[in-house]
Amino acid sequence: MTESHQWSGSAIAETWWRDLASHETDGRVTRGARRAALANLRRAGTLLEVIQEPEALRLITRLPHENPDRVAILAGILAFVRESDDRRVARAIGRTSLDDDESATMSERRFRRLMQVSGEELMREMRRLVRLTKGKVNVNDLSFAVLRWGDGVKKRWIFDYYGVHEFGHDRPR
Repeated sequence: MTESHQWSGSAIAETWWRDLASHETDGRVTRGARRAALANLRRAGTLLEVIQEPEALRLITRLPHENPDRVAILAGILAFVRESDDRRVARAIGRTSLDDDESATMSERRFRRLMQVSGEELMREMRRLVRLTKGKVNVNDLSFAVLRWGDGVKKRWIFDYYGVHEFGHDRPR
C-alpha cells in the first residue's frame, strides 16, 4: 500500500471526525444525532459496542481497504477528541528533549506500555492518551498511527516522544 493511500485514509478519518464534531447541521444528520453518536462512542467499552454505532459503521464503509477492527477502534478513540493540534501526537505528549524527563505529558512508563499494546487494548490506551491531552491531538497523525499501528509507527513515535530527530528518514507531518 502506498504512503499516499495511507495518508488518504487518515484524511478521510479526519473529515469524518470534523463532520461528527461539527456544531452545524446538515441534511443527513442533525446536531442532536451527532452528539448522541459521540456519546455512544465514548461510552462504548469494547470493539463490539463501537461497531453497533451507525457512525462507526459509516467510517468503516468510507475506508473499505482498511482493517475494519482498526477503523472501529479509531472511531472509538476519535470520539474523545475535542480539538485538532498541529503537533504530531508523540511530540505533543513527549519530552522537550532527550534529557528532560520531567517535561513529558505522558509518563515514560505509560508510554512504554502504549508501545506494547495491540488489538482492543489500543483503543483503551489511546483514549487515555487523548484524555491526557485534554482532547487536543493531531487527528490526522493519530488516525494514521491507529490504522498502521506496528513497528514502523512505533519507531517514529519513540523518536518523537524523546524529542530525537530520526536521521535519514523523511517523515510525513
